[in-house]
Amino acid sequence: MTRPLRIALVSAFPPGKQSLNEYGYHLAKGLAERSDVEEVVVIADKLVHDMPELDLGPKVRVERVWSFNSLSNLPKLIASIRGAKVDGVIWNLQMATFGDSEATAALGLLGPMGARIAGTPSGVIAHNMVDGVDLDQTVLKGQRLRQVAVRLGSRVITRALLSTTYLTVTLRSYYDGLLAKHPRAPVHLVPHGTFDARTDDLTPLAQRPRRIVTMGKFGTYKRLETLLEAFDILRATPGNDDLELMIGGSDHPNTLGYLDSVAAKRGDDTSVTFAGYIAEESIPAFFGDALLSVFDYSATTGSSGVLHQTACYGTVPVFPRIGDFVDVCEDEGITGVNYAAQNARDMARQMQAALDDLTRSQDMVNTNRDAALRFPFDAVVDFHIRHLTDPSRVRRASDPSGQRRLSA
Repeated sequence: MTRPLRIALVSAFPPGKQSLNEYGYHLAKGLAERSDVEEVVVIADKLVHDMPELDLGPKVRVERVWSFNSLSNLPKLIASIRGAKVDGVIWNLQMATFGDSEATAALGLLGPMGARIAGTPSGVIAHNMVDGVDLDQTVLKGQRLRQVAVRLGSRVITRALLSTTYLTVTLRSYYDGLLAKHPRAPVHLVPHGTFDARTDDLTPLAQRPRRIVTMGKFGTYKRLETLLEAFDILRATPGNDDLELMIGGSDHPNTLGYLDSVAAKRGDDTSVTFAGYIAEESIPAFFGDALLSVFDYSATTGSSGVLHQTACYGTVPVFPRIGDFVDVCEDEGITGVNYAAQNARDMARQMQAALDDLTRSQDMVNTNRDAALRFPFDAVVDFHIRHLTDPSRVRRASDPSGQRRLSA
């Protein structure tokens, strides 16, 4: 009988609030639920404040090793992985996981290559790639020299990531782009996956509160000004005086204080609630008790976890048809109500249409939930276990057609 596996997971991890921490939580939980996994060692980000660790059972051990924007992350990561004596390591990453400066981001992203050179099979989940991001919609807006440096550095980092055991991306555009430049690379197209695959009946839209929600890390390309203006337009329309807006999430690390400044401008507006960070156990109710989930984005940087949660819990997504939203719609069959980006009047018009025709909106959320449930998260976890432990699979790209994305 094959002995159970010991798997390391490098990821931002709750109760920390860095990007991708929820995805890391579900990866750890999914790995621990497998009978062929003995232990999951989460190599996580250090907490800013002391908080109790989540209890995911005896098979999950969390080691707080690395810090956002630290130049010493690379040696700490390699030392921690070697000390854990694991059979393989999964890296849950986006391009700014380890920092928002070129040096700290790049050094951390060399970790997967370093771990593989040190003898530990390493699989990377790349939630975005620099080539797929409009840098003028990030904190690098207008900084041409830094943008050039980032583009050049990204070529080095991409080659480093492709030298690991395997790399997965969540969007077809990233997959096609990587294989066009690196046709022999071990790249695999694996969808984001649906965290909650329960088939419980959700509350019909007609029985929900007249609530609009939004969630994210705000201040860069995810903002609130257009949404708040559209919400005010909606409330000025007869019959909409009972609408409420709930804003969940926190500041982006590069725009600390953004939410406080926006909240201060709303004064005593009791129809707008700033709910702060939404804990994992509160997410089903956050979306499941709302009619619309709005994405006030000027750009995209990967497949949206919030969009998948919106689809899973049966809320109408309202988003601009730009960038990666288009890819998710085409790849996974998730659709929504679309508006012209950064256009408050069009956003209000589209939200009003969805509120006025709840029968059509209900058909949309039913279709979206069915689409989301086609990619359960246990299939994503199974992919990574099989590819970490079976060398014959990893040095060839997966067929990106249909369901074979998860079975290659």
